Amino acid sequence: MPEIVEWFHPKRRTGQTRLLMLGAVVGALVVLTSSTLFAWPVTGLSASADADDPNVAFDAPDGSCLTWPTGSPAIKQVDCSAQHLFEIAGTVDLTSKYPSGAQFPDGTLWQKIAQDNCGPVVTKYLSGKLDPNGKFSANALNPTNQQWSGGARTIRCGVQAAGPAGALQPTTGSARSADQSPIYPVGTCMGIKDKAVSDPVPCTSEHAYEIVGIVDLKSQFPDGYPDEDKQQTALSQRCVQAANDYTGNYDLTKNKLGLTWDTIKQESWNLGSTKVNCKIGQKLADGSGLQSITNSVKGVGGGAAASTTTSTSSPPAGG
Repeated sequence: MPEIVEWFHPKRRTGQTRLLMLGAVVGALVVLTSSTLFAWPVTGLSASADADDPNVAFDAPDGSCLTWPTGSPAIKQVDCSAQHLFEIAGTVDLTSKYPSGAQFPDGTLWQKIAQDNCGPVVTKYLSGKLDPNGKFSANALNPTNQQWSGGARTIRCGVQAAGPAGALQPTTGSARSADQSPIYPVGTCMGIKDKAVSDPVPCTSEHAYEIVGIVDLKSQFPDGYPDEDKQQTALSQRCVQAANDYTGNYDLTKNKLGLTWDTIKQESWNLGSTKVNCKIGQKLADGSGLQSITNSVKGVGGGAAASTTTSTSSPPAGG
């Protein structure tokens, strides 16, 4: 089975704290996005309409975990052993830089405020071990315009996990003790948008690739970081085996699919991220992006095959 190379991997920021501003207005707080602020698709709902405690995001102690239903401001605190979307890492008071009467920050300034303040807070919360290429990122819960006008200048910094397109992904357990390897469970199908990898979707929907294996390279390289060539050699064997086991020895080449995998940077390895995903997908013939796939390849070696379709959407900006 052939390997699909660099084009297959979603672009990542490296060499710095990855800060994904993902967002919405959630109850009495605002979560930032990478481009702008936007509201939940629920109108006419006050900050306290469905929340057990409308100020939970600001009252909960550091280490608390928060969650909310999609499209709802009903934010609530849960035990971190339960699924959650945000883990509070610390509080920052902006009063000295934004005294009474200061204008409410726009989306661009909120991003800078969060980046300047929450990256360091989250890194400290994780004992200096925030993998810049890992599954977690730093973000800020901020006061609304109305709260700001009333004098609120506190932001809560925290940890979250997000998909390639920015949708928050539920996690369980505290980030402080979690494996930060950016992996998805076997059987996950990653969506496709504009010929690029998007957030997880049902495998019956169009998707870019399907996760068929997880490999922990530390088991093969217990004495230290394996360079790129060693990783490629090891994964070319272990991911092929994982794909054969998952698909029932399906002939990917004959069915116009390919196998690829992620590799690990040394800075991530040093922070404990040693696991990678093996995945099946295919690029478009013209090399402009990824091909859409429908249905799962699990066990198809003895049954109905997944199908591929040619995407007609425009390529992502910048190629």
